[in-house]
Amino acid sequence: MPSISFVASTEPVSLMSLYKPILLLLVAGGWAKAVGFFDKDLADQFLKRRSWNGIQIAAGVLAFFLWLMIPWFWLGLLLAMVILGSGLGGYIIYRNSKVPAGERWHFDDLWKARIDDAGHRRAQQRASVRLMTTKGVPIDVPTGQGKAVEAHALFEHLMEFALPRGADRFELVADQSKTALAVRVDGVSYPQHAVEPAMAIGLIEYLKEHAGLEVADHRTRQRGGLNVTSEVYGRHELMVATAGTTRGLTMIVEIDRQQASLMTLDKIGLLESQQKQLAGVLDETRHVVIVACPSHHGMTSTMSSIVNRHDAYTQSVMSLEEEVEVELEGVMHEVIEPGSDAETIERRISAMLRSDPSVIMLSRLSDASHARLIADAASDVRFYLGLRQDDTFAALRVWLKAVGDDELAARNLGAIVAQRLVRRLCPTCRIAYKPDPAVLKKLNMPAERVPQMYKHSGQVLIGKDRTEPCPKCLGMGYRGRIGVFETMVLNDEARQVLATGQIDQFRALLRRHKMLYLQESALLKVVEGLTSITEVTRALGGDK
Repeated sequence: MPSISFVASTEPVSLMSLYKPILLLLVAGGWAKAVGFFDKDLADQFLKRRSWNGIQIAAGVLAFFLWLMIPWFWLGLLLAMVILGSGLGGYIIYRNSKVPAGERWHFDDLWKARIDDAGHRRAQQRASVRLMTTKGVPIDVPTGQGKAVEAHALFEHLMEFALPRGADRFELVADQSKTALAVRVDGVSYPQHAVEPAMAIGLIEYLKEHAGLEVADHRTRQRGGLNVTSEVYGRHELMVATAGTTRGLTMIVEIDRQQASLMTLDKIGLLESQQKQLAGVLDETRHVVIVACPSHHGMTSTMSSIVNRHDAYTQSVMSLEEEVEVELEGVMHEVIEPGSDAETIERRISAMLRSDPSVIMLSRLSDASHARLIADAASDVRFYLGLRQDDTFAALRVWLKAVGDDELAARNLGAIVAQRLVRRLCPTCRIAYKPDPAVLKKLNMPAERVPQMYKHSGQVLIGKDRTEPCPKCLGMGYRGRIGVFETMVLNDEARQVLATGQIDQFRALLRRHKMLYLQESALLKVVEGLTSITEVTRALGGDK
């Protein structure tokens, strides 16, 4: 029987390389992307889309079939690239013969377009903030070279400072030689690093363009809206206002103005006793209620909160304002045109009164003649009137003088509310301390009732003896603002005393009824730990 032997070969067995299928997939992927790009171009140029797509698919099938069938890998690759390139190159030649000279493709144009497209996608992904229209349509982050790229970079820098700190606006002033840039956080302006005038003007023009404003008009006051969105900071509304001044170009960008001003009355900072005093007056639909404070101390928020208590669907509620800063649902807002004289505004108020309103809000008292008109009508209509005065008694003096008749002015006056905004201490990093008894005595505060107060810090302790900026307030020591109020509520007795012109007796009567001055209300906030003595001193200045 013949023997059968098995001999193991010592020659190495050639296995399929890993890089070959990877190279095949790369070529196939690149060709597919090119065909997809060409397909879009065919549609855009209204060329023979079906025919050329058929040609590219046929070239692809043939190229990959031959590549896989030919036993020599590299020869198959070369042949496949020739066939695929012929199909793609043939389309470029065909396309260039059909489109205008300015739209023809060249190899360097295609390569640059692909690079630009990749850079564009990276810019959208890396941007910390992006602009959107007021309707929510995204606006692409600019790429490449030019003023728009620098402008967006500066805008991102400002938003990265402003948004996490709860800023309500930033302001930019620029002329040909210098700029001033500041972000306002909780009523305090924080100057930013100066930028070159060309870059500052570029930012103004960039935001004007996307807010739908006239970029070339540097003199007229313009206003428009934008949104900004960020994965980290969320979505926010921007109001862009620009104008030309003697200082150059000015731009103010307000952040979430509508949202910041829409608060209920119990959230704005009134003490519980003040809310109870005001409740009866605010529920009426007669008398004048005056809101008084300096600029940037919350008049819009307080007026909106008070007016919003009225049901605008069962009552006729109207407003006459220089600018509608907050749109209240159901309220008929009317705007005082710039340059309107006292007579024109008086006619507007009279026209509103003829429409039988329940409530009218006036953002300011433009002329003494308006005060008498308001006082006459306030027996049947509730008026809310804004005055830029420091406290209730300063506002009262203005009202009495404007009406010119103490009896009429007193008869239809319901209340005066004066206010300031103070910054809230950051609850994470505030520091407790025992107040000096001498200071408490000066403030008319009993030491036994105030065992501790708080002051701002901005730092938190890490480990035993190391600190770092507070993560909540980012080192500022404060976070948000709250109102402190002085409420003058008039009953029939108070009106009778006021009508006689006896201001000292009138003041004594109010104090007997537990009226608190601004400083007293503010100090209660200090004792509660909501704010600090330093902040109250800053916000109230020389008030009582």
